[in-house]
Amino acid sequence: MKAPFFMAVLLSAGVQAAISPQPLAEIKDVQFNSERVITAGLPTEAQFSQLKIAGVDLVINLIPDGNRSGHLDEASLAASAGLDYVNIEVDWKLPTQANLQHFFTVMDANTDKDVLVHCAANWRASAFYYLYLLHSGTPDSTELQQQVMTPWGDLNDSLSKYPQWQRLITEAKTGL
Repeated sequence: MKAPFFMAVLLSAGVQAAISPQPLAEIKDVQFNSERVITAGLPTEAQFSQLKIAGVDLVINLIPDGNRSGHLDEASLAASAGLDYVNIEVDWKLPTQANLQHFFTVMDANTDKDVLVHCAANWRASAFYYLYLLHSGTPDSTELQQQVMTPWGDLNDSLSKYPQWQRLITEAKTGL
């Protein structure tokens, strides 16, 4: 979803965005999910200051520490930009319910903050955020899952290629 479209939707709904999408439109696979939560792929080092300017308070990174698809010291990048930071190390090949529960705890503890949830390509982040919405009481639907998990492309195809993620989603839905 592009930033101008997101702004039009918010303005037509009479909602004032807490996170300004315009400075963030260039972040890899950015999804403006609500006025307070965005998901994305890995921001560049320079984009951390843009996150703060746009209104983000907290960065939740789902890339395991030391993974070559992430930054060497993302905690320092976030701190230098004045952002709070949490790293939940989610192994792409083995995402766990413990990872997901940790994510739910962090999100629940920060409902007063504007949040960026990211991973390398917004696959982990969008899947976790989709499950968080369900955890928070949003009614499930195919449309919701497709909208929130847009970076995955064709969900049936993608989830069949990555059964560990289908398993995580199915188990999480069973436990909600």
